[in-house]
Amino acid sequence: MTETIIDRAIAWHSAQDDADFDWDGFTLWLEADPAHRLAFDEIALLDDRIADHRPTLAALLPPIEVVPVAFPAMEDPVASPRRWSLWAGGGIAAAMALAVAVPTFLSLSPAPSAADYRTGAGQSRTIALKDGSRITLAASSHLRVEGEGQDKLALEGGALFDIPHRPGRTMTIRAGGQEISDIGTRFDILADTRTMRVAVADGVIALKPAGADNAAVRLSAGRQMVIDRTTHQGEISAVAPAAIGSWRQGRLVYEGVPLSLVASDISRYAGVPVRAGADVAGRRFSGVLIVGDGSGLVGEVAQLMDLRIVREAGRQDGAVLLRAGGG
Repeated sequence: MTETIIDRAIAWHSAQDDADFDWDGFTLWLEADPAHRLAFDEIALLDDRIADHRPTLAALLPPIEVVPVAFPAMEDPVASPRRWSLWAGGGIAAAMALAVAVPTFLSLSPAPSAADYRTGAGQSRTIALKDGSRITLAASSHLRVEGEGQDKLALEGGALFDIPHRPGRTMTIRAGGQEISDIGTRFDILADTRTMRVAVADGVIALKPAGADNAAVRLSAGRQMVIDRTTHQGEISAVAPAAIGSWRQGRLVYEGVPLSLVASDISRYAGVPVRAGADVAGRRFSGVLIVGDGSGLVGEVAQLMDLRIVREAGRQDGAVLLRAGGG
């Protein structure tokens, strides 16, 4: 991974906030070289950690004069440095060096042939497989890597998968009572005891109930499938590829998902049990939630959907979302 690739990854990441962001050019750049996607993912993760640990990092750095960073002329769009101005004069290498000194600041774990990985509330972890696959495990999630070829995985919770194409190799992931087969793509899985969502950002995946012999459903880029695990029924709908995996940047983006799944997400990021009552669990939610420390998520959803919050006795800080005006 060259310094030029890292610089361009920073430029693309900074430019994503712009209304006229060049998504087509960004996609072409990602697909031009596997190192491009690797660099961009690292920059996104690092930026997220910088925001989380800014006071700690500021104490480690000597006083610096923040000046505009002059990027070389290139075909890719270049935005003003914004957050990255913190590292002016020190460069991205200094930022990565500091990352080593801050626990959980940047985590890239090479996975052995068989291993278990877990994250706590508000944590994430990136795991690298031998074939070049990268899996970013969401908060309060569990990933199990099985098989000598690391081609059998089991997930509880959420994760973003970035799987390179390898002729003759198919990876199988068990999650939410389903079996997802992939031959090279990028997709996000979120599963709890009631609901499962699979959203595809790039490529095509095949999905079927675990252990079933019936034909699998093929899900292509820009599509998501939400499955009710209690009825074994699923719905396919459109989803913005750019929004998939946005939880890595502290944004939970939903497009027509059941409230039960949103409540499960809140539980994982807030670190307290939150659930949707039976009367509202199936109600659909679309919107963007900013994670922060997770403490305000349940109140925000309750306000947006006109719900009331009832604290559950015997469950520390636990809450249930119910229809407003109920008894």
